[in-house]
Amino acid sequence: MDILHNLQWVLPLRSPALTQFAVGLSWLGYTTFIIFFIAIGYWTWNKALFYRLLLLVAINALVNAYIKDLMQDPRPPLELRLDDLVGTSYGLPSAHAQMAVVMWLWLAWEVRRASLWVLCILIALGVMLSRMYLGVHDLEDVLVGAALGGASLFAFERLRKDHWPWEQSVGLRVLAIAAVTGAALLAWPNGFTAPDYIPLVAGALIAATLGMQWDKNHLRFAAPPQFWRKLTMGLVGTAIFMGEQKLLKLLGPVVALDPMLWAFIKGLANGVCVAVLMPAVFVGLRLALPSAALAPSPSSNNPLSASR
Repeated sequence: MDILHNLQWVLPLRSPALTQFAVGLSWLGYTTFIIFFIAIGYWTWNKALFYRLLLLVAINALVNAYIKDLMQDPRPPLELRLDDLVGTSYGLPSAHAQMAVVMWLWLAWEVRRASLWVLCILIALGVMLSRMYLGVHDLEDVLVGAALGGASLFAFERLRKDHWPWEQSVGLRVLAIAAVTGAALLAWPNGFTAPDYIPLVAGALIAATLGMQWDKNHLRFAAPPQFWRKLTMGLVGTAIFMGEQKLLKLLGPVVALDPMLWAFIKGLANGVCVAVLMPAVFVGLRLALPSAALAPSPSSNNPLSASR
């Protein structure tokens, strides 16, 4: 068997403790973690940075899912798998590897601290290795996913240095998101239906784009410097966001909409919660103050080309 597809080497390494560790690392690449990670970072760290991260995640989620259904490359055999969350999806490219590179290396690139570079590289490598250890991806899946993630970071950094008309117009940005998503859904390969997280992420990105414009005009929310305020905001925001997720889950069977439409609506609700509702709540509770009293920064004007 080709070395790229041979996962027999993981079998002697497996142990209950190492399996739990791998499951924990792998969880860093699933939708739930990504959603909450971006939301908490948006509230407590830097809204422009995490808006850009959401945009990168949305692009890579679409590219990954499209290529998966286009290539139809099977995952490793069932008898090797220790992760039952992958369902019937295909293996190439690995979404976990792609998102690990996108999330952690972009974060390190934005902050540009040596210690964070080391930490983020270790996390990204750990996530990638965990997918092979758990038997849900082979080396080829992981390498292609990581390469796609790296290529998207390079392209995004190059493109955002130029001045594009759609960057300056919120309306054009929203139109571009809707047009790209809609075209991809209509042209989804091999007669498959796209996974529902595609309209979910598109809805969240549209709502966040509009929400940041509303924030710029009315609130100018900025994360506070004090750690206790950040911690409190993270805890309060997580609790409310979890309640919103639970409410949407309960409403799903009641509204009985087309699954893709309902996923888009849930994405819109998530984006409004993160970019509009919670910043207003934090300012109202005096956990954060409007940044209007501070000197204007590029991040308040254009989140795509904001300085670090």
